[in-house]
Amino acid sequence: MPKYKYSYGGALLGKEEKRAINKIINKNWWPLSSEGEKMEKEAAKFLGVKYGILANSGSSAGLLSLSALEIPRGSEVIIGAVTFPTIFNIILQCGLVPVVVDSKIGTYNLEPNEIEAAISEKTKAIICVHAVGNPVDMPKVMEIAKRYNLYVLEDNCDGWGGTINGKKVGSFGDISFTSFHAAHIVAMGQGGGVFTNNEELARKVKMYRDWGRQANLDSRTNTKWPTLPEDYDARFIYEKIGYNLSPLELQAAMGRVQLKRAEKIKKLRARNFAYLYEKLSKFEDLIMPRWIEGAEPSWFSFPLSTKSKRGPLVAYLEKNGIETRSMFAGNILRHPAYENVEHRSMLNEGSDCNFILTNSFWIGTHPRYNKRDLDWVVSVFEKYYKNA
Repeated sequence: MPKYKYSYGGALLGKEEKRAINKIINKNWWPLSSEGEKMEKEAAKFLGVKYGILANSGSSAGLLSLSALEIPRGSEVIIGAVTFPTIFNIILQCGLVPVVVDSKIGTYNLEPNEIEAAISEKTKAIICVHAVGNPVDMPKVMEIAKRYNLYVLEDNCDGWGGTINGKKVGSFGDISFTSFHAAHIVAMGQGGGVFTNNEELARKVKMYRDWGRQANLDSRTNTKWPTLPEDYDARFIYEKIGYNLSPLELQAAMGRVQLKRAEKIKKLRARNFAYLYEKLSKFEDLIMPRWIEGAEPSWFSFPLSTKSKRGPLVAYLEKNGIETRSMFAGNILRHPAYENVEHRSMLNEGSDCNFILTNSFWIGTHPRYNKRDLDWVVSVFEKYYKNA
């Protein structure tokens, strides 16, 4: 595994996080409990929604979100071509059909004006992926969704804390999910969360997360299901074909500390993004990121596209200790796992996502880096283009 001087991820782990984790370890209590409940409420409050449910990853949170909608099998779900594979997978795992629309160079997001052409009588939902924390134009998406009576899910795994016109990203759709992985904005080490204003959806998410058992019980007595004994513990009556996707209590304890740092982390990432944007804009080969008016992204990373070949530049950056990632997943339909899956594509050879697949990548905006670090990153780009 290469050693990077400038890596994109890693939790900002301090003494307070360690104390919170050790406190739970000393209790020798592992399942979600009071820390989990507090984390769910505090994270929901941060987003400005009523309900939060923790999960063991952002991918699991996505699966729980779509499962809770209980959309009829065979229905269609619209998603952009630039998406993490496990979020595309949730459509397939729920027995639904993905409808893939283009993602645009610069924003790396789907654009609302392409959604309507993709809607059919089978369409039931739209998944909006906020690529590297850059918000999709949610106000416009919500207008379209309302007009066609569609569910909207927000994949906010990369962009915790971002806003559009002051409203938190992740609070626009019917349901949203995020990642609290160590590489992301707020970290639980590994984890995720689902958020909604809909009480029934929140209840279903919790049921699907916890083996399919009943949720939010006032009594342990069975008064609902005559096929089971009255004295059967109602906590262990299974209403759904569920999963086991809950995180640990110690992860929630760490997450609560991280939540307090969220706005500071966002500001530091924004500072680093702005500095890189200013300095890298001078290279004519690079296509700079762009974002919608009114958005204040919480930048997970700094996305770039090259007008020339990406490979030599990425290889040079990696050789000089700058960690890179190709833009997930470029055109998801070009990956071998999806060669034979049922889908509907709105793409063609000239779609932007094909260029993103071959020419786009990203580097970090991590809050640990200061001006000296960023100047060093810029100097590596300068040396490359001087000798190219």
